[in-house]
Amino acid sequence: MTQTTLRCKLICMRTASDHEETPDDPAAMLRLLRDQERRTQRWSQRTYAVMLVVWALAWAVGFGFLWSAETTGGSPWPRVPQQLAWIVFGVAMAVAIVVSIVAGVRSGIGVRGPSKLAGAMYGWSWTISMSGAAFIIGAVQRAGLPPTTIGILAPAMFALLTGALYLAGGALWRSPAQFALGCVMIATAVTASFVGAPTHYLIYATVGGGAMLISAVLLARGVLPYESAR
Repeated sequence: MTQTTLRCKLICMRTASDHEETPDDPAAMLRLLRDQERRTQRWSQRTYAVMLVVWALAWAVGFGFLWSAETTGGSPWPRVPQQLAWIVFGVAMAVAIVVSIVAGVRSGIGVRGPSKLAGAMYGWSWTISMSGAAFIIGAVQRAGLPPTTIGILAPAMFALLTGALYLAGGALWRSPAQFALGCVMIATAVTASFVGAPTHYLIYATVGGGAMLISAVLLARGVLPYESAR
């Protein structure tokens, strides 16, 4: 058998296989595309729900420890050292950021074109914005801002950025769930800032973390749509 004959047979076999895998009926093709779209949406919805659960736990644990470390007006239960509380808070936030990056990368597998680029840019915007906020807090602390003021400003800035990023994500993917959660997070930041220390830590731990956890449960059950109807 010559190489030309063998090549022709391989091409014919590949063409026949393509015809078998591709529906000839336009209605079947449309159903296939819709099934793939639904599977992709369910995958994105589950991924986003997992991210929300991780962030809810990070807020509940991190801000809960900060509240427990306050000597005046904090937790009535046995208090933890303030240095330990800040370490736990930092670790909780770092873990949540890493999980978000990994989930964002995994959600982009199999996605091509502008959607993949938009997802990658949105994912990295969390790390960039949160890192920038941390440096700003360090700068104002170095400039001599009182610790009590920093205790109000720092969590409010992080919560405000979180809400703004959720708003951006909701607009980017036409997701009412993300947009509504962004509004809740911004309202939480404003309310907690006016309430003041140390109760503001408790508000972030319960209201902020609770809002993310409720959103995750509703998304996982399909009650809350991840993406609006087209």
